[in-house]
Amino acid sequence: MVSEEFEGREIRVVSFDDATSDEHVIEFVDPAVSPVESVVVVFNGGSNWHEARVSISPKLDGVSAEFLIWALGVARRMT
Repeated sequence: MVSEEFEGREIRVVSFDDATSDEHVIEFVDPAVSPVESVVVVFNGGSNWHEARVSISPKLDGVSAEFLIWALGVARRMT
């Protein structure tokens, strides 16, 4: 787990390979929203970035476009 800064907030970034789905998973946890649950999750099971998918926590009303763009940039750097 690493931390990245978004608009002055420390966002925890958890990156791992899911053995059950053969996907690389990158979770973004914002302690200001929830200290233990992911806000955004990026899944990439393919050999290139075009196959990546994004999931936003169903417990949220949504996330800002700026946060999503930032998270995708971080995820792209990590893949």
